Amino acid sequence: MRKIQLLLLSVILFWSSAIGYAGPREDYEEAHALYIAAAASVAAYHDRVGELASRYLEQEGWHIDHYVQPGSRSGARFLLAKKENEPGKNLYVLAIVGTETTDDMKINLKFDKVYFAGSTAEEFALNAANKNPPRTAPQVHKGFNEFIQSGPSAVLRNAENTPLMLPDLLHMNPNDKLYLTGHSLGGAAATLAGARLLNLGTKAKQLQVITFGAPAIGNDAFAAAYTPILPLTRVVIDGDPVTGVLQTLVGGYKQFGREIIWQKPATINDPHKITGYVDAALKNYYDKRQLARQAGVSIAEPVAKKAANPGRVYIAPMKDNLPAALADDFWYMREALMDEYRKTLPDCLITAETSTGNWREEAVAAGCQWIIVPEVTGIRLKEQKDSYLITFHQIVLDANTGAAVDAAIFSTRTYNLTPLEAFIHTFRGINAHQATWLKER
Repeated sequence: MRKIQLLLLSVILFWSSAIGYAGPREDYEEAHALYIAAAASVAAYHDRVGELASRYLEQEGWHIDHYVQPGSRSGARFLLAKKENEPGKNLYVLAIVGTETTDDMKINLKFDKVYFAGSTAEEFALNAANKNPPRTAPQVHKGFNEFIQSGPSAVLRNAENTPLMLPDLLHMNPNDKLYLTGHSLGGAAATLAGARLLNLGTKAKQLQVITFGAPAIGNDAFAAAYTPILPLTRVVIDGDPVTGVLQTLVGGYKQFGREIIWQKPATINDPHKITGYVDAALKNYYDKRQLARQAGVSIAEPVAKKAANPGRVYIAPMKDNLPAALADDFWYMREALMDEYRKTLPDCLITAETSTGNWREEAVAAGCQWIIVPEVTGIRLKEQKDSYLITFHQIVLDANTGAAVDAAIFSTRTYNLTPLEAFIHTFRGINAHQATWLKER
């Protein structure tokens, strides 16, 4: 089924390119940006999923800092990731935490509107306090506005409690670019932050806002004012109730910006869950990457950073022991695993996913010293609907003798993860474990 979908997408992309729309390269680059934004949005949280996302961002070369409100005060908390995109050009991702505490819930319920205008922080605060703004003036959700107004008071989570001077940073470095992102409340705050930065003098070309499951934040006048100038992409999982809740229950709110609609992962019951957005972002990224490869687009593959080369490693096709309900996840799991091997092994030979050849003969012929035979298993757990134990097995063979030199098993329950995310979570032990068996050889 996945191959049929890829074939259909290939045809669509071919004809889209022919009539002037974006092609496979642009689609892949956008998918990568959406994947990074989704990862940063979840990495902003301090939980199990956040730690996993932070690890993968750091593996991709991002430097991550967390900013929190001092003295346990309520208000905006966020992650700032930085990476040098080109010499002299830095790329930043600021991901704002969504609803996480009781105070955050209270912010969501302050749905009265306030006047949104100003070119300084002081003017924004004064206008928000105006009880009689013009009817045609841009107005925004009071709670979301208070949340983002607290942003400048957030400090780096370190001994120095350094504040973040984001507007100054962008003004001093006009070649730098900032992605603002977040899920739910975090996405609403990211949109408001983008609008404030424009009013404070930041150039629109330096900004890109990407939100996931975010509610509307303002009235028609606000949408009309910022639609032409704020680069905004809203990602929505079909059926997510939060994106339309203010329009339905309160009224006077309007969404704007470009909308991308994704389908809910089969193992997620709640279409608003952030893990569903991350799962969909991962699959969208791998799909678009595959289409770009098929179109002949040059893709920068992950590369191991280790200087020492322990010998060439042959990666055999991954064995599939997943239940039928997870059949569609297998290809994505394999893609994620092969990326992990590329990141951790300086010289590895990855076989075609459909290879049925003699592994040992192929490995020896290619000058490999080791053979890794991976396998994934999924067991459905009875105590919770759509809950699985995902297990990753890895056997290492000596290519010359065929003898097993190492074996390892990593397991993760899905719990608040999707099966794909749980499988990726099993990689946490691969780095340390492979360093052990390779070092001993």
